[in-house]
Amino acid sequence: MKNIDPNVDYLLTAPTQYISRNNVLDGCGRFILKWGKRVLVSSGARALKAVENKLFAALDEAGIKWEINHFSGECCDENISIVTEKVQKMNFDAIIGVGGGKSLDTAKRAAEICGVPIVCIPTIAATCAAASVLSVIYTQEGVHKKDHYLERNPNLVLVDPQIIANAPVEYLESGILDSISKWYEGNAAFGGIRNPDIFASSAVRLALLLNELMEKHAIDAVQAVKNNQAADSVVIVADLNIYLAAVIQSIGKKTRGAVAHGLHAGLSIIPESHDVLHGFKIGYGIIVQLIMEKTPIEEIKRIVNFFRQLDLEPSFKGLKLPFAPRVIQEVAEKSILSDPMQNMPFKVTAEDVVLAMEKAEAMIEKL
Repeated sequence: MKNIDPNVDYLLTAPTQYISRNNVLDGCGRFILKWGKRVLVSSGARALKAVENKLFAALDEAGIKWEINHFSGECCDENISIVTEKVQKMNFDAIIGVGGGKSLDTAKRAAEICGVPIVCIPTIAATCAAASVLSVIYTQEGVHKKDHYLERNPNLVLVDPQIIANAPVEYLESGILDSISKWYEGNAAFGGIRNPDIFASSAVRLALLLNELMEKHAIDAVQAVKNNQAADSVVIVADLNIYLAAVIQSIGKKTRGAVAHGLHAGLSIIPESHDVLHGFKIGYGIIVQLIMEKTPIEEIKRIVNFFRQLDLEPSFKGLKLPFAPRVIQEVAEKSILSDPMQNMPFKVTAEDVVLAMEKAEAMIEKL
């Protein structure tokens, strides 16, 4: 019997349940109880500190048995196996993933393997991982391996904007940059679809809405988070980063990424890039893509100025990465093999990528 491919065989949409409000973890056991009575909580140490008092009290109050898996490192096969084996050995009937993208992606993939529900509690809004149908798999050393599309989006997502506001501001900035790529990449990919269906069309329209709202609220949200305030702008931006970006990714099968995410895969071969947040690398990739598309310089300048307000200088120098001929050639060669790069409306070669990266490096300092 042929295996089901969730990336091809059916439409994926959004988390089954999504709750975003301050103090959402107070009494959250009543929501989690719908999905499991014996749960493995998988979290890194810093993320766990942000939620442990309220989360564990709520689980106890609901009569839910729980144990902790201390996550660290990458979303890699080895870490996925650790979580999977614990769930199977101890007969847990659900997983709660806590933290950022790597922790959540690991928990989501393990839940899929074990056939149990997954609850996601993001402590940062740096990506849409908490709500998305994707687990990005790396090697233990942090080199991009593959994008794995799951059978379903998470069952339950619990977002506390105050927890998001308490995190370092660069995580929110990273999420903003990652989210707006849904517009720049999606619009580029859409241009290459001969007969776009309603889902691709909806994804691009939603991506435009996301970008418009982000340009309106992002800078205010960044300023609020610098003061650890969960202002209205923070709520809006967190939901854009986590929920709407995930919905766009789910329904836009034909518009999932382009140069920016393809280049991100290429950058993963540079060890120094592993310390750079995902969204900042995506922001750099957006500029490279715009250069490939021959975007007018004034529009690139406008976008670069916006990125600078998000503390991103979109160049290798700004990212503190080594810009050498051999390095950028290897980055380009890996990037063109990635799935997102195939979504461009024209064939992209390694030479195209190298040339655009060289133009970006020369251009950014002059803008």
